[in-house]
Formats: sequence, C-alpha cells, structure tokens
Amino acid sequence: MPNLNKGASFTIEERNELKLRGLVPAGDPISLDTKVEVAITSLRSKSSPLEQFIYLSTIQDADETLYYAILIKYTAEVMPIVYTPTVGEACQKWSTIYRHTPRGLYLSINDIGQVEEVMDNYPLTDIKVVVVTDGERILGLGDLGVNGMGIPVGKL
Repeated sequence: MPNLNKGASFTIEERNELKLRGLVPAGDPISLDTKVEVAITSLRSKSSPLEQFIYLSTIQDADETLYYAILIKYTAEVMPIVYTPTVGEACQKWSTIYRHTPRGLYLSINDIGQVEEVMDNYPLTDIKVVVVTDGERILGLGDLGVNGMGIPVGKL
C-alpha cells in the first residue's frame, strides 16, 4: 500500500517486524529529506513535463509520504506538472501511460444495477475524499471519457 510504504526509510526494527529484510535495500534508513532531494534531482532530469508527470505518478503509487513531501517542499515547481497544464496532456495520453494502479474507480453504463458491487471491489476502505467526473469537457479538451481520470486523481 503506497500510503504505508516507506521504501528504504524503514528502520532495522521495522524491517524485522514487518518481514521486509531482503525486500528493501540493506543499510541505514534513508531520511525523507534525502529521498526528496534525490527524487527532485531525478525529476529535473526528465526530458518533458509528461515524463515528469509519469515519474511523480510512479512515486505516488509507491510511496505517498515521499510524493506529498515533494509536493510540499517544491510546490511551485511541481504543481504545473501534477496538475494544469501537464495533466491535460496526461489525460489525452492516459490510455498509453496508465499503469494499472488503483487510483480511481471506473463506473460505466454497463455497471447499472451493480454500482455497489463495483465499489466494493475497490481495495482501500479508509476513504475520506471522493472526486467524481464524467470525463466530459476536461480542461476544454472535450469528452475524454475514461482518459479524464487524471483530473480527479490530480485533485487528490
């Protein structure tokens, strides 16, 4: 779960308790500040805003604590990447950059009468915020359908 993962920041005791030895790199835990600086350096090396969006999305899917720490420390730099204007391009290309991670719930006309069952399929249970879109008129780009998922995910 990305909201619980700390990657190489788990202490030795946590690694033993959670049976993570061998599943994360050995050595002393890496501080969140260090991970933020490594990530921002890597982010800056990406060749386009879309590549930066994909990189940050990958971090969000793996380690939410790191993702939000980057957003907090480098807000002005990363907001145009995780939201407008880059999220518009990401939505247009969503079907080619989608990584099959549970960052949204897709409901379609085929789910009429089965919405509760579909919602029960979502892997998380401690949900505090829901953002809904019909995918229509996303950022003035027209009806993007399921490709508009980047907008509600970006709002979170």
